Order: sequence, then C-alpha cells, then structure tokens
Amino acid sequence: MDKLTFISKMIDSISWPLVTLILGLAFRKQIAELFPYLKKLKAGPVEAEFEMEAKQVLANTQNVKSTVSGTDISQPKESETTSDVLSRLKSARNDPAGMILESWSGVDGALFRLGQKKGICVDPLENTNKVYRSVMSSGVISGETKRLIMELYELRNRVAHVLVKPTITAAQDYALAADKVTGLIEIQAENLA
Repeated sequence: MDKLTFISKMIDSISWPLVTLILGLAFRKQIAELFPYLKKLKAGPVEAEFEMEAKQVLANTQNVKSTVSGTDISQPKESETTSDVLSRLKSARNDPAGMILESWSGVDGALFRLGQKKGICVDPLENTNKVYRSVMSSGVISGETKRLIMELYELRNRVAHVLVKPTITAAQDYALAADKVTGLIEIQAENLA
C-alpha cells in the first residue's frame, strides 16, 4: 500500500466521526434543549424514561394540595426526622430498586389503613393487589391523589418485574413522591367521618 492510498483510507475512515463531532459541537445548545423532550433514551442498563417519569410524579405531588385539609405534606411526618429521611434517601445508593419497592410499601400500608378505616378491607393478610383495587375503586380517594397513586403503582410494577433498572436519582425521586402521596392518603383517612 502506497502513501496516497493509506492517506485516502485514513480520511475515509475518520470523515464521518469527525463530521458528527463537529456538528455535535456546533449545535450542542440546540441538542441539549431537546433532551427533556426525549421519551426514551437507553444507554446500557439505564433507562432515562423511568427517571423522567419519576421526576414528573415528584413534580406532580408538589402541585397537589390536600383538598380536604390545609395540612402541609411537604414536611416530613412527625414520626420521621430529617435525618431519617436523608438516611432512607442515601440507602437508595445501595439498592435503588429495593428503595422503590420499600417506598411503595408505605403507600400500600396507607391504602390498607384507609381501607380498614372505611370498612373496605378488614383482613390484614388480604392480598395487597386486592386491597389496592378495592380502595382505588371505592371513591374514597380524591381524583388527583388517585392519579398519583396509579402513576407510582405503574412505576413500581416496572421495577418489580425487572423491566427497568432504576437510577439512584430516580429511586430518590420516587421515594420522595411516595412519601408525599402517603401523606395525602393519611390526610384523607383522618378526615373521614
């Protein structure tokens, strides 16, 4: 192979990556603005879709106010101190999927207590899926809270059935959203006649 053929082959092999790099650098601001609109981005085992949905649920919980009471659900429960909340969020670093499942169990427990108070579910050994369906279809929970519970349930199912591998940030967002939804359910349970 002579020098000219070698140079020609080198230019051929690096031209497309070089053009892509130049275009990426030239339009980096416009490309960065498009990231929030991506529905799904898969890079190895991490799925950006799940993380974005967890952030959206957390944002939705911050927008929801208790229609029954003026109680502030943004503060931790009386039984939980700030250090308890922080230690739970740090535990997501070790096992993000486990943190999501644990956070859902708090919502599930609040649903069971609400169902018990309303007389919908009385057996503590009752199937959690049956409790979920019974309480959700009873009309005891407000529409916004019900929508948030369903979103959390769907995200939890995707993790439980290993359809996604959540990131640490997604697990923390999910945990915060689940705490706020648990607070909403408890407020509605307290205000039942």
